[in-house]
Amino acid sequence: MSTLALYRTRIINSLDDSSLKYSNDIIDEAIRKVLNEYTRAFPNIKTASVTVSTAGRSQSLASCANLMSIIQLVHPYVSTAADPFAYEREDFTLTWSDGSPILYFKGDDIPQATEVIFVKYAAKQALKDLDSAAATTVRDDHEDFLIIGAAGQAAMMRASGLTEKWGTIPNQQSNLMQWGTSQYRRFLEFLIELRTEQPIDIFPNSGWKLDEWDQGA
Repeated sequence: MSTLALYRTRIINSLDDSSLKYSNDIIDEAIRKVLNEYTRAFPNIKTASVTVSTAGRSQSLASCANLMSIIQLVHPYVSTAADPFAYEREDFTLTWSDGSPILYFKGDDIPQATEVIFVKYAAKQALKDLDSAAATTVRDDHEDFLIIGAAGQAAMMRASGLTEKWGTIPNQQSNLMQWGTSQYRRFLEFLIELRTEQPIDIFPNSGWKLDEWDQGA
C-alpha cells in the first residue's frame, strides 16, 4: 500500500526535480487536488451499521467516515435475518449540519432506540499520512495516473509562481505550464474512462409521481 512519502518521491521523479524546486507543501497540495477529482469519478464504497441511540426522524451519520452520498439504506436492519436487506428504504433525505451528515426519515416508520440502520455509501478516497489519513484507499492500478495528474498540477502551480520572479529562463514559464497542462489532461481523460467502470446511482428512486405522465420508478 502506497503512502504519502512514496507519492512525493514518485512525483518528484516525474518532475525530474533533482534540485528540489518543489516543496512538500506544493506536492501535497497537488495530491489533494487530484485526489478530490479522483474521488468524484471513483469514490470509495463503504458500509456502516449505525445503532439508534435516541428515537426520532433525524439520525446522525457522523460515524460514517468521509461520507459523500448514500447508495443504499436499510432500516430496520437485522444482520441475522434470512434477508437482512428486506427493509430497504428510500423515504429519507441527507443534509449536513456544521459539516456533519444528518439523515431524516420522512415515512411513518420512525427509527427507535437500539434499532440498526445499515448504510452503504460513497466516501472520499484517502492517502495514508496525507491530512492524517490512516490508510490508503486508492486502487494500486490507478496510482500511476494520480502521479501523472499530481505532477502536472504541481508544474502548473510552479509556472504560475514564476510570473513575479526575476531571473527565470526565457520561455520557462510557458514551457512548464504547457507540460503541466498536458499531464493533467491525461489524468482527466483517465477519469472520464474511470467513470464508466463504476456506475453508481446515488439518488433514491422517487416514491411519488412527478406529473400525470410519470409512470413511477
